[in-house]
Amino acid sequence: MSLVKILNVNILNPTASFLAPYKFEITFECIEQLKDDLEFKLIYVWSAKSSTLDQELDSLLVGPVPMGINKFVFEADAPDVSKIPKEDLLDVSVILLTCSYMEKMFTRIGYYVNNAYSDGEMQAAPPATPQLDKVQRSILADKPRVTQFAINWDDPTQEEQPPVESVEAMMAGESDGELDNGDEDEDLDEDEELEEDDVDGDEDLDETEAQDEAELDDEDLDEADQMQGDDDDEMAVEDESTPMTHSAMPHAVGMEIE
Repeated sequence: MSLVKILNVNILNPTASFLAPYKFEITFECIEQLKDDLEFKLIYVWSAKSSTLDQELDSLLVGPVPMGINKFVFEADAPDVSKIPKEDLLDVSVILLTCSYMEKMFTRIGYYVNNAYSDGEMQAAPPATPQLDKVQRSILADKPRVTQFAINWDDPTQEEQPPVESVEAMMAGESDGELDNGDEDEDLDEDEELEEDDVDGDEDLDETEAQDEAELDDEDLDEADQMQGDDDDEMAVEDESTPMTHSAMPHAVGMEIE
């Protein structure tokens, strides 16, 4: 069980200039006193080819951490554009927020970042040399990608569990570790609808079967009445007053519906 849980990340400036600092308001809960500080990092990922190309924008030690709910603002500078090829400055990149305990990462939250000119003409015909003061970044704050790592909180030096997803998969748009469980909920809703349809279908079949049996019973009764009416008029009175036994009644067989 994780002793620290990230409850909320509020990006204070999801839309800003490319050169503006990043501002994250982080709320987390600690359920047990920790022996060491927590370390938070902001990492800018512009290429999925290698993690060595990533830029660590800033890191922050938080501690001593009291039990309960804690909140702070993490601010980091924009990436160093001199380390990013011109052709990769625009379009989509990723910003990662990581949280570690004793150098073992237990949570990583990723956000897609779209970098584009705010001017429509410059979007249609980008200048050969990027004008970063006119580039606007937009962080998809409502669609975070969360990866949890299982660590031993008593002895974090033990090997951690592999992540649920990789940054490379996220950059390629192949990630399935999204925090939003919309697809799973839709599947559950579809299963519930199918179960409801099956129940309704069974009820309809039962009702139809009951109606068919009732109709067959009515037909048999009519047939029996007709047969009784065709009997000889000289039937004794005592015979007329004797009720017809079940064995004398035609047996109505209900239709079996698969």
